[in-house]
Amino acid sequence: MVYVGRAIWYALLLMVATRILNRRTTVSEKPYDFAVNVTYGTLAGAAILNLVIPIWGGTLAIATLTAFAWLANLAAYRSDAVSRLLAGRSTPLVEHGAVRSENLRRLHMKEEDLRAKLRELKVASVADVEYAAMETDGNIGVVTRGGG
Repeated sequence: MVYVGRAIWYALLLMVATRILNRRTTVSEKPYDFAVNVTYGTLAGAAILNLVIPIWGGTLAIATLTAFAWLANLAAYRSDAVSRLLAGRSTPLVEHGAVRSENLRRLHMKEEDLRAKLRELKVASVADVEYAAMETDGNIGVVTRGGG
């Protein structure tokens, strides 16, 4: 029964922390968000299952992570350099209808995978793309010729 109480406590604590940080869902998170979310899960899991860790110890660890993440988000908001460090930059994949092969290689992405993603986005040909980029959240953003 003690595990149930601890699980409820940490679930509530994580809900508050998530609300404070306005966390993204895992579908659209950036690498930094992913690292923070995994750390939350690890801390909560360890604190719930390891009865040697006192409730206050697990709570302090999660509160510290929340404060650190909040400050990092604030720093990223105020500084482009910190934002680039935490979130990275988008990587151009197509410009003016031409595939940027060197960037595909850097991302370990095959051209066929790019073409498949373009087809998913209802773009018939690379020649129809004005600009496409791998965004920092892992999605591919596309601007077709003619502004679509």
